[in-house]
Amino acid sequence: MTARTDPFRLHVADQVLAALADADPAPLSTPAIQDRTGYGMRYGQLVYQVLTRLAATRQVEKITAPGTKPVYWRRLAPLVSLPPMTVRPES
Repeated sequence: MTARTDPFRLHVADQVLAALADADPAPLSTPAIQDRTGYGMRYGQLVYQVLTRLAATRQVEKITAPGTKPVYWRRLAPLVSLPPMTVRPES
């Protein structure tokens, strides 16, 4: 992302990720995320935009079935880089 992140959108993204983490491993629908974050229908488009940006950065996964609504989302496990393994010689 080249543009600066709006602090409010960052706050919404943190709340969305927290709601998905609380429900882990079960996915949540978009309306359920709106309810859990307290934004409801008034900020529904904002929540959806935040979810699509999080999906673009591979922090959440969008789960859809053809021709069905609502869309479900789940948080992806963060990639953790581990240090290389070292083998100790036997004494």
